Amino acid sequence: MITAFYASLLAILLFILSIRVIGLRGNPAFAFIAQGKGDDELLQRAIRAHGNLTEYLPTMLILLFFLESSGVEDTTLHVIAGAFLLGRVMHGICMGFMRSNMPLRVGGTALTLFPLAAAAMALLAQML
Repeated sequence: MITAFYASLLAILLFILSIRVIGLRGNPAFAFIAQGKGDDELLQRAIRAHGNLTEYLPTMLILLFFLESSGVEDTTLHVIAGAFLLGRVMHGICMGFMRSNMPLRVGGTALTLFPLAAAAMALLAQML
Protein backbone atom coordinates (compact mmCIF):
# COMPACT_ATOMS: atom_id res chain seq x y z
CA MET A 1 0.00 0.00 0.00
CA ILE A 2 3.02 2.31 0.17
CA THR A 3 3.11 2.51 -3.61
CA ALA A 4 -0.59 3.40 -3.66
CA PHE A 5 -0.01 6.15 -1.08
CA TYR A 6 2.73 7.80 -3.13
CA ALA A 7 0.82 7.24 -6.38
CA SER A 8 -2.06 9.21 -4.86
CA LEU A 9 0.17 12.08 -3.74
CA LEU A 10 1.92 12.23 -7.10
CA ALA A 11 -1.44 12.16 -8.91
CA ILE A 12 -2.51 15.20 -6.87
CA LEU A 13 0.69 16.96 -7.95
CA LEU A 14 -0.07 16.03 -11.57
CA PHE A 15 -3.56 17.48 -11.15
CA ILE A 16 -2.14 20.76 -9.78
CA LEU A 17 0.37 21.05 -12.62
CA SER A 18 -2.39 20.29 -15.16
CA ILE A 19 -4.63 23.02 -13.75
CA ARG A 20 -1.69 25.44 -13.91
CA VAL A 21 -1.21 24.75 -17.64
CA ILE A 22 -4.93 25.10 -18.32
CA GLY A 23 -4.97 28.42 -16.45
CA LEU A 24 -1.98 29.79 -18.31
CA ARG A 25 -3.55 28.83 -21.63
CA GLY A 26 -6.32 31.27 -20.83
CA ASN A 27 -9.27 29.22 -19.63
CA PRO A 28 -11.30 31.75 -17.60
CA ALA A 29 -12.50 29.05 -15.20
CA PHE A 30 -8.91 28.68 -14.00
CA ALA A 31 -7.87 32.34 -14.08
CA PHE A 32 -7.20 32.21 -10.32
CA ILE A 33 -4.06 30.16 -10.96
CA ALA A 34 -2.87 32.01 -14.08
CA GLN A 35 -0.66 34.72 -12.65
CA GLY A 36 1.23 36.25 -15.55
CA LYS A 37 -1.41 35.41 -18.15
CA GLY A 38 -0.24 35.76 -21.73
CA ASP A 39 3.37 34.94 -20.88
CA ASP A 40 4.68 32.31 -23.29
CA GLU A 41 7.76 31.59 -21.18
CA LEU A 42 5.68 30.79 -18.09
CA LEU A 43 3.33 28.66 -20.17
CA GLN A 44 6.21 26.70 -21.71
CA ARG A 45 7.76 26.16 -18.27
CA ALA A 46 4.43 24.96 -16.87
CA ILE A 47 3.97 22.59 -19.81
CA ARG A 48 7.44 21.15 -19.22
CA ALA A 49 6.83 20.77 -15.47
CA HIS A 50 3.69 18.77 -16.26
CA GLY A 51 5.34 16.81 -19.06
CA ASN A 52 8.44 16.05 -17.05
CA LEU A 53 6.37 14.54 -14.25
CA THR A 54 4.46 12.37 -16.72
CA GLU A 55 7.76 11.13 -18.14
CA TYR A 56 9.28 9.95 -14.84
CA LEU A 57 6.19 9.00 -12.83
CA PRO A 58 5.23 5.72 -14.55
CA THR A 59 8.71 4.21 -14.32
CA MET A 60 9.05 5.14 -10.64
CA LEU A 61 5.63 3.74 -9.74
CA ILE A 62 6.40 0.48 -11.54
CA LEU A 63 9.72 0.17 -9.71
CA LEU A 64 8.07 0.96 -6.35
CA PHE A 65 5.35 -1.60 -7.00
CA PHE A 66 7.87 -4.33 -7.79
CA LEU A 67 10.02 -3.39 -4.80
CA GLU A 68 7.02 -3.48 -2.50
CA SER A 69 5.87 -6.80 -3.99
CA SER A 70 9.32 -8.31 -3.50
CA GLY A 71 9.27 -7.56 0.22
CA VAL A 72 11.64 -4.60 0.48
CA GLU A 73 11.42 -2.93 3.90
CA ASP A 74 8.82 -0.22 4.32
CA THR A 75 11.45 2.27 5.45
CA THR A 76 13.41 1.79 2.24
CA LEU A 77 10.28 2.34 0.16
CA HIS A 78 9.38 5.49 2.08
CA VAL A 79 12.89 6.92 1.69
CA ILE A 80 12.98 6.27 -2.05
CA ALA A 81 9.40 7.36 -2.74
CA GLY A 82 9.56 10.33 -0.35
CA ALA A 83 12.72 11.64 -1.96
CA PHE A 84 11.18 11.23 -5.42
CA LEU A 85 8.02 13.05 -4.31
CA LEU A 86 10.05 15.89 -2.80
CA GLY A 87 12.10 16.14 -5.99
CA ARG A 88 9.01 16.28 -8.17
CA VAL A 89 7.42 18.95 -5.95
CA MET A 90 10.61 21.04 -6.04
CA HIS A 91 10.89 20.70 -9.82
CA GLY A 92 7.18 21.36 -10.30
CA ILE A 93 7.31 24.56 -8.25
CA CYS A 94 10.44 25.79 -10.00
CA MET A 95 9.32 25.03 -13.53
CA GLY A 96 5.57 25.42 -13.17
CA PHE A 97 5.23 28.48 -10.97
CA MET A 98 8.48 30.47 -11.08
CA ARG A 99 10.55 32.17 -13.74
CA SER A 100 13.75 30.63 -12.45
CA ASN A 101 15.18 29.08 -9.32
CA MET A 102 18.26 27.06 -10.08
CA PRO A 103 18.65 25.49 -6.58
CA LEU A 104 15.07 24.17 -6.74
CA ARG A 105 15.56 22.90 -10.27
CA VAL A 106 18.88 21.19 -9.56
CA GLY A 107 17.65 19.80 -6.25
CA GLY A 108 14.44 18.60 -7.84
CA THR A 109 16.32 16.92 -10.65
CA ALA A 110 18.74 15.23 -8.24
CA LEU A 111 15.88 14.05 -6.02
CA THR A 112 14.22 12.58 -9.09
CA LEU A 113 17.19 10.82 -10.65
CA PHE A 114 18.89 9.42 -7.53
CA PRO A 115 15.75 7.73 -6.15
CA LEU A 116 14.98 6.39 -9.62
CA ALA A 117 18.47 4.88 -9.85
CA ALA A 118 18.29 3.63 -6.25
CA ALA A 119 14.96 1.93 -6.92
CA ALA A 120 16.30 0.28 -10.07
CA MET A 121 19.44 -0.95 -8.31
CA ALA A 122 17.49 -2.17 -5.26
CA LEU A 123 15.13 -4.12 -7.50
CA LEU A 124 18.02 -5.58 -9.45
CA ALA A 125 19.67 -6.60 -6.17
CA GLN A 126 16.44 -8.35 -5.13
CA MET A 127 16.48 -10.35 -8.35
CA LEU A 128 20.12 -11.49 -8.11
